[in-house]
Amino acid sequence: MTIHDFISTAWSDHGEHAASVADRLGASLHLISEPAHIAPYAALVTHVYGEHLARWEDGAALLGSMRRLPAFDASEAAERPLRRGGAVLHCTAEALAAHAEREGAREVKLPATLSAQDQAEVLASTSAALAGRRALGAAIRIYTQALAIADQGLPGQSPAWRAMAIGGNNLAAALEEHTGLNAAERAGMLMAAEAGLKYWKLAGTWLEEERAELRLSQCRLAAGLAVDAIASAERCLAICAAQDAPTIERFFGQAALASAQRAADRVADFETSRAEADALFAQIPAEERAWCAGTLAQLRAPPPAA
Repeated sequence: MTIHDFISTAWSDHGEHAASVADRLGASLHLISEPAHIAPYAALVTHVYGEHLARWEDGAALLGSMRRLPAFDASEAAERPLRRGGAVLHCTAEALAAHAEREGAREVKLPATLSAQDQAEVLASTSAALAGRRALGAAIRIYTQALAIADQGLPGQSPAWRAMAIGGNNLAAALEEHTGLNAAERAGMLMAAEAGLKYWKLAGTWLEEERAELRLSQCRLAAGLAVDAIASAERCLAICAAQDAPTIERFFGQAALASAQRAADRVADFETSRAEADALFAQIPAEERAWCAGTLAQLRAPPPAA
């Protein structure tokens, strides 16, 4: 098995079999035969041992052992992902401890060796891990800290852009799914969704931008901002039209638009958009329809009683 096959299979398996994937990671370091392999391997180690298993020390030890591999050449390209991954594991563990102790305002200490862009990347990745473990208050606080650094300016093509985009998206999604949001959580959800869009525009393709607009529409709707949600859904659909996007992408955009229109009491517009979503659903390949069935059912259901 090549290193690329191993990593691809591990990513596919880790959601349901995180402990097994962790064991495979610890036993498969021999597959790393050149410095370029270290970054993707380290990213997987950090995610699985951190967000999924909360085995912070084990993950950090495994990352540290990669410095003893023949493939590790001490270059910045090889060292940086190990330094970053170790910092993410440390910061997430510290933030979770503060969260459990109800000391949410306590600052997470970052290693002094980290540059500003490394700090932003580590904090954004830490926020994503905290959101994955449903420590939402801590995730909001850490992502706010990351934004304060990133908004001061990052180098062109900074890897922190992507981390900021993923962190914002993951935090916004976790908060959107959370029932009974308080005012601080609603504000955090909107902040994260808006920042996710901002940084996907810098780090991603049209597809990530389109999906970030969709996420922002859904978050605005969850926050009770139906008119703003309509605007985001319309931008999502405009990107889809410009890029001749797959039908499933256009379906979700149309469904978001219909949901926002219904919330804004634009009944005629809602009926038109719902009919368009129905038509798009019929064009989606059968193997993809399972992803869309719940959304379509929500559109077809009567609106909740006031």
